[in-house]
Amino acid sequence: MEYPKGIDDKFMTALLIAGRGESGADAPVYNVQTWEPFGTLHCSTFSDGEQSVLRAHAVSEQWSQESIYTRSRILYRFLKRVVRHYEPIIGLNQLLSGKSWLDASSEYFYMITQVRGIKRNLKYLGKPRRGAGAVPRSTYRIWCRPVGVVGMFTSADNPISMVCDILNPIMAGNAVVNFVTPQATLGALLMKAVLVDAGMPADVWRIVVSESSQFGMKFIPALDYVTAIGPNRMCQRISMECARHSVPISCFGAVKKIALVMEDAKLWDAAKACARSAFLSAGQSTNSIEVIFVHEAVREPFEQMMVQYTQEQIRVGRYTNPHATMGSMMYPDRVKNCEKVLKLARDNGARVLMGSHPRPEISPTFFEPTIVADLPPDLNLLETEVYGPVVALLPFKDITNVVRLVTGSRVIDSAAVFTRDIDFVRNLIDNAEFATVCVNDTYFSMDMSWKAPIQGKGESGQGIRHGMEAILQYTQVFSAARLKGISWVPKDWRSGNWTERLTFAFMGFYSWMSHNVTDTVVADGIRAMFRWMRDRFVGPV
Repeated sequence: MEYPKGIDDKFMTALLIAGRGESGADAPVYNVQTWEPFGTLHCSTFSDGEQSVLRAHAVSEQWSQESIYTRSRILYRFLKRVVRHYEPIIGLNQLLSGKSWLDASSEYFYMITQVRGIKRNLKYLGKPRRGAGAVPRSTYRIWCRPVGVVGMFTSADNPISMVCDILNPIMAGNAVVNFVTPQATLGALLMKAVLVDAGMPADVWRIVVSESSQFGMKFIPALDYVTAIGPNRMCQRISMECARHSVPISCFGAVKKIALVMEDAKLWDAAKACARSAFLSAGQSTNSIEVIFVHEAVREPFEQMMVQYTQEQIRVGRYTNPHATMGSMMYPDRVKNCEKVLKLARDNGARVLMGSHPRPEISPTFFEPTIVADLPPDLNLLETEVYGPVVALLPFKDITNVVRLVTGSRVIDSAAVFTRDIDFVRNLIDNAEFATVCVNDTYFSMDMSWKAPIQGKGESGQGIRHGMEAILQYTQVFSAARLKGISWVPKDWRSGNWTERLTFAFMGFYSWMSHNVTDTVVADGIRAMFRWMRDRFVGPV
């Protein structure tokens, strides 16, 4: 068997041996691009899962006591090793998920950026917030303490970059029990091995291998927090089980991302960005655009540019082809789903501009990049997650109709807007219910903004990824207050005591300040003027 660049038989044999540490039944691991098994792993038994949860609870208290500096140094050493061994990491990603070298490299750089962001955010986690209370001579302080043991259900689509979601609870001071499919196990084992080599205790991240999420759901009552990343149906089942046992959960399900191309947009730049995003990882990414709304005035030139760029730059092929820029889909069932979606679109009058065929001569998991136009706006496909290399172009005349359609959707939560009108962008951000908006870009700017959190909306979930908020969701808030050197409780509780008189005096002073200084028309006008100047010079984003 020919492996991708950077890995060989010795490397894979060592990983497969590490994956046979459990005592359950054998499960095959596939080369996704040929859909042929190249090895087997052992699934976990109930006893193995129980042991993992117990070990995680045993180590969580000790790990939570480690200093922020110690955790930060582990991330520093982890980054050094990941940068040094980038070729086997990217190659293993190609083997397990079917991505091209270009897409696997993009995921690698995303992982580097996010891990670096987590490392820099740790210094804020270690600083308790403090301040003065409303009562004179009183102070308060706020700490963020880890929740304990976090159960993490991850999908096989991102076997390498899923370490970013794992590191958020770990660096917050928690232990993690990771429930993974056999296809994602080797990537998890590699990332865990690098972290352990960088100094992390091995039991802080426990890996439980199972064919189905039903197995991991048995351990939810023993967990302190649960995160689910995967299909909507899986997230819904796990959410219901967590609700039964009152275990808090954050989940990230399937999302539908759209693009808006206005009549004043730079069409060639918009066509390039939309094509890159639409066929990123063969359309199997949360950053993949599935629907592009194009203004009627620029529909024809945009369609021509999009088709031209896709034909010139998107080349389907295996990792053995150095010129391939798009790999395979994750499972053969996803290819069949794309065929089903396209048949439904054709039956409803849609026009296929290019693609629409599977590529069985390469392997059962390959599908051509496909562009569809004239899709009826009332078709149920706008609410269906295709999760493949299929993008639909829909013309529009009035942007309010598009905003109304998006606002009523429970799966559309992100948008890319191509326009030069900053006032339009400002109004869209203020009025449309999006979780994220990228202006004149599709995903790269948002992905590399490691301080900017991304929160789910509707059926896409309710958790947070990226930024300091992604770490804080795995903590509990603890507050303490102190009164220094004086007691404000009077000896005489009758009306007119000195504490009551002083309290009313301060209340009168604050009321006078509010009425005459801080909340006046002049003060509010000055604040509004500074906000207006900032927006004019900087823009809404």
